[in-house]
Amino acid sequence: MSVTGIDRGSRKSRAGDASLYPVAIAIGTLVLGLAASKASFAGILGAVGAGALCVLHKRLLAVLIAAGMGGALIAVPPEETANGYWGLIATLLIAAAMPLRAASSLLRIAPATWAVCLVLGAASIAGLAVETGVPADFLLFAGCLCGALLGAGLTRHLAMVDARILAWGDYGLEAVTRDLLLGRITSGMLHDLSQPLNVISMANGNLAYIVEHIDTDETTRKQLLDRVARIATHTENAASILSLFRWFGRNTLQQEADLSVRNALKRAVAATRSNVRYHGIDVELEGSGLDLPLTSHHGRVEMMAVAALLSSLAAYGSPEGERFKGRIVMHARAEPAKVQVEVHCADEQGQPIACKPLDNATLWLVAQVAQEAGGDFRCFAPRRELVQFSFRFEREDA
Repeated sequence: MSVTGIDRGSRKSRAGDASLYPVAIAIGTLVLGLAASKASFAGILGAVGAGALCVLHKRLLAVLIAAGMGGALIAVPPEETANGYWGLIATLLIAAAMPLRAASSLLRIAPATWAVCLVLGAASIAGLAVETGVPADFLLFAGCLCGALLGAGLTRHLAMVDARILAWGDYGLEAVTRDLLLGRITSGMLHDLSQPLNVISMANGNLAYIVEHIDTDETTRKQLLDRVARIATHTENAASILSLFRWFGRNTLQQEADLSVRNALKRAVAATRSNVRYHGIDVELEGSGLDLPLTSHHGRVEMMAVAALLSSLAAYGSPEGERFKGRIVMHARAEPAKVQVEVHCADEQGQPIACKPLDNATLWLVAQVAQEAGGDFRCFAPRRELVQFSFRFEREDA
């Protein structure tokens, strides 16, 4: 068999695996839905499948299940159908109508919420099975809500482990993988580029010495020295850019006395200037936490700040290439045990700008970095509020 044939076979196998789970979830949800016509608590269990289909973006399957349950009413009179039947149909329709962006935002809730949903869902099922005096409709509503959230959260977690959920971004997982691999190979290239820059700098210094001692008129000498100065300036700028990328996200770039919150944020601003042209966008640093020492988490804070800045800068442009002027403020606030940095994005008139959300792959990775720093990373986009990003990390002087 040819390599092409193997690749096609593997792609078909992966495609089959990807479609198997949603179909299995749909069948299980339909079976539980039919059982809910006699036992309301089965509708709560079926709501778990509805939440899973919402996260997997299988709206058509959710609609087909709801339609199938509606068609089953021909055999089961509506007046003899338990309320759990109608509750599951409503949950499926909500899952089908919910936008993917809204579903993703719902899943960024406090981790303790999942434990609360588990307890409330189990209590609702028990309350429907045993007479407790609590209204059945209330138990059914709470149970379906908790079941749908649990199904969505569990599916998202499993999909994250399988890396499929990361492909929710505009460009899919391929672009994220490219960026990660590009970063790996760029580190070696930066090391190789430093040698030519050193040679150019040394040769430019020798050239300046020669120009100063050659026999020529002052006008020509001045022109040559100006060109030498320009070469020196651009060489220093290139060396500075190489240093930014070479030591990006690391803590060993300079003496520990120089490592602070302000320094990490400044390096993030400098790094993004090489990636995105600002064109009239002012970035300001302020707050009571800027001068706090930052040693062990310096690289992590730099990475979080770069992620927030890249998404913020993208909001100051249109798909047609038009650029807008505005102001980005990174406010570092000192708290008793942590430092919180809020990113404010506004236009020239001071009105909030809705930033473009980070792709799910980058957001998940940055969130893991924030956890390593003892904090969290939150994205409030695309809501039109002044605070678009917020991240926290542990104070090292507390």
